[in-house]
Amino acid sequence: MFAKLEGRAVLLVGGGEVALRKARLLLAAGSRLTLVAPALDAGFAEFAGRFTHLAEAFRPDHLDGQLLAVAATDNLAVNALVYQSANQRGLFVNVVDDPKRSSFIFPSIIDRSPVMVAVSSGGKAPVLVRLLRERLESLLPAHLGGLAELSGRIRERAKRALTTLVARRRFWERAYASNTLGGLIEKGEWDQAEAWLDDELTQSGRAAGEVVLVGAGPGDAGLLTLKGLQQIQQAEVVLYDQLVSPEILNLVRRDATLVSVGKKAGAHSVPQEETNRLLVEYAKAGHRVVRLNGGGSLHVWPRRRGVAGAGRGGHSLLRGAGHHGRRRGHRLRRHSAHPPRLCPERHLHHRSLPGRGQPARLAGPGRRQPDPGHLHGADEKRAHRPAADGTRPRRRYPHRHHRAWHHGPSAHPGGPAR
Repeated sequence: MFAKLEGRAVLLVGGGEVALRKARLLLAAGSRLTLVAPALDAGFAEFAGRFTHLAEAFRPDHLDGQLLAVAATDNLAVNALVYQSANQRGLFVNVVDDPKRSSFIFPSIIDRSPVMVAVSSGGKAPVLVRLLRERLESLLPAHLGGLAELSGRIRERAKRALTTLVARRRFWERAYASNTLGGLIEKGEWDQAEAWLDDELTQSGRAAGEVVLVGAGPGDAGLLTLKGLQQIQQAEVVLYDQLVSPEILNLVRRDATLVSVGKKAGAHSVPQEETNRLLVEYAKAGHRVVRLNGGGSLHVWPRRRGVAGAGRGGHSLLRGAGHHGRRRGHRLRRHSAHPPRLCPERHLHHRSLPGRGQPARLAGPGRRQPDPGHLHGADEKRAHRPAADGTRPRRRYPHRHHRAWHHGPSAHPGGPAR
């Protein structure tokens, strides 16, 4: 909560170094400060004439007519008395370094007036908060306050030109993301920046909807790209599937429309044609639409030379997921795909697999993942059984120009010599 203290009465009890820091904050907020302390630190001289000093011990009647109170003494009994007296009068009170006796706290402030950023740990980790504030100070540009002032001058014109809240929000989002506006402000060209905003305001009424495809990744919200996060938080409509985690959905703007278009075992599925129709329909209505897809924005594995596909003109999710790390030259037969993540057995004999020539099926959304051994019908004993010539079968990846599998010196008489 940010409280407007300008011209409001505030009581500060204490006159030491800690009280000086609190006084500096309260005076910067424009409050009418009354200071109760028998003696004051020499640093208060810089604020001479800006506060009222009562050189006496604290009494409960000092709280009369005050909006809030701050106890910043090294006397626990005085601090407790300030807390109890303020509570009896229904006033907000802060006792320095005592969160249990504070109805409000002083957060760490990043000041880019009129933009103010507050960081707080609820009084539990003040050093951590200070480090976070230092990090934020380096990230927030110094001209942020000037940008806020400029926005305030344009705001009334935007209300007259754009009659709906959605239209105004989209205008400001595009403006703040513009490299042109950022460049003008960095160079201090405020008049040109204001003229640019006026031009954008004139053209914003003709803005059309848009569709953005965003890959949600494996489900960890921390792995989202910065661009992806920006698009999710700017979206007015989000179409998502069942692979998108709840943590990522929580990042969507609260007033956005969420539409489930995923597939789930035992539940109604939305056909791809219907998903496409919804994307076009929302975009034509002028909305900013995001298709949030679990795993990636598009599941496409390129058909490069030397990389086998699942079939002519298609791509294989099985090989795309299971054969990362192999050389691009490896060309594998369709019936011989054994993804390590699904089948940990390294020495499976391809002749022990039923249904040669058929691709292995992965479990669909919501289905139980089959046991790796049952997935291929692997026979462990047969897989390790020596061949007739006394050699053990072994699997190797031949040169990209050779498509055969070699399982012993005489397995393929016409094959290349080893």
